[in-house]
Amino acid sequence: MLRFKDELKIIIVFLILFAALLTHQALCDSGEEFSEKIRNLKWVAYAPCNFDPTRDIYPSQDSLREDLSLLYKYGFRGIVTYGSLRSLADIPRIACEIGFSGMIMGVWDIFNREEIMNAMMASEYVDGYCIGNEGLNSRYDLDKLKAVIENVRIATNKPVTTTEQISDYSNDNVLSVGDWILPNIHPFLSEIKDPKKGVKWIEKHFQRLSKHSHGRPILFKETGWPTAGLPKATQANQKEFFLNLEKTGVPFVYFEAFDQFWKNYSAIEPHWGLFNSKRKPKKFISSAPLQEP
Repeated sequence: MLRFKDELKIIIVFLILFAALLTHQALCDSGEEFSEKIRNLKWVAYAPCNFDPTRDIYPSQDSLREDLSLLYKYGFRGIVTYGSLRSLADIPRIACEIGFSGMIMGVWDIFNREEIMNAMMASEYVDGYCIGNEGLNSRYDLDKLKAVIENVRIATNKPVTTTEQISDYSNDNVLSVGDWILPNIHPFLSEIKDPKKGVKWIEKHFQRLSKHSHGRPILFKETGWPTAGLPKATQANQKEFFLNLEKTGVPFVYFEAFDQFWKNYSAIEPHWGLFNSKRKPKKFISSAPLQEP
């Protein structure tokens, strides 16, 4: 006969396995709903106005609400963020209050406990998490990245992934990371300066990724066209790029919501916005119909 200690061990193992099963089922259910949102929502990459992390300037909740209300009026229903420090941690809640139905919350510094905790505490408003952004082998290594992704997944029961540049996804070790595939892909930065050719290039990468995704959803996190700083970086080309990309059926995130003038490390980096830094629409977005909340 089994002794009491042996019976207790069996019970504990059973409870652990049962809890793991429940966690797995919750993640599967969450993942299926999230996959639908990836395919059907209009997503935008969002760094706020009145924001400059290089000078430790973070927007107020009123400023965040003004940003998000404007994006909602122009038809966006999914938000992708980059960080979770300070007031950025409030973005999921405010977006939900405004009416957004999709939220991918970013964690920029995977070694910052406060940022990770802020992100996990917002889980009731979040559909999925993106841990890191183009930091592999510079700001973090793959093993550490995987460990943080797994910890956030277990703590929140939500899908979790990371983001690297499209060229990095030719590496199977990078491609296999995460519950869905969320690359950054920029034709302009790859010396493709014709908007239509840029869209064709994106389609080819999507087809390639689809063959190796093992059923995981694909969403291009950053793809856009700068509007100043170099030849061919114009509002007219940005408009042509997005109008053609919308026809392809490739799931993507509009990059990005607002010009960010603190990004002064190249001539074009401050000028990717659909709106300028004063929330004024550029040519592409001004042609989109307003949708009242």
